[in-house]
Amino acid sequence: MDEKRKTSISLPVPAENLCHKHYAFVMANLAFYLRYLRRHTPSRQKLRTHNDGSEGIFIVQVYWDMETYGSLHTLAFSLRWSVSHLIFVMLCLAEEGIVPGAEHLEAEDRGMFFSNYDMKVKMWGAEGYIYTEFLRFSSSKPPSVTTAGNAKR
Repeated sequence: MDEKRKTSISLPVPAENLCHKHYAFVMANLAFYLRYLRRHTPSRQKLRTHNDGSEGIFIVQVYWDMETYGSLHTLAFSLRWSVSHLIFVMLCLAEEGIVPGAEHLEAEDRGMFFSNYDMKVKMWGAEGYIYTEFLRFSSSKPPSVTTAGNAKR
């Protein structure tokens, strides 16, 4: 069993109610949201996107196992988003009523469910770094979509 580790995310103050309302739901359905958001094209040719803090930010203490932590960081890194922004986008999707299921996924993703994060290091030293991060998908896990209204943090 992978123990959970404490970290934090920063969300805009206006999103505090979204967090209380939808955080547990988003985390329970993280695999669906990860696959839904992978529609965005990865890019290293832009600056990282962070949450707008013009109205202030609030810090949320979260506890994630390493699989969840790795999954969120892999997608956020590929999109040039902060993990906090990624979570904020997922909360907004939940608020809009977008409950990722097969109807929201691309045809090639239907029937496949998130399984694992992994990383392979080819070179790590004074000459440079070469490594690959990836998310593995498998059809071994059944969907576990719950209703958004019942989510509590």
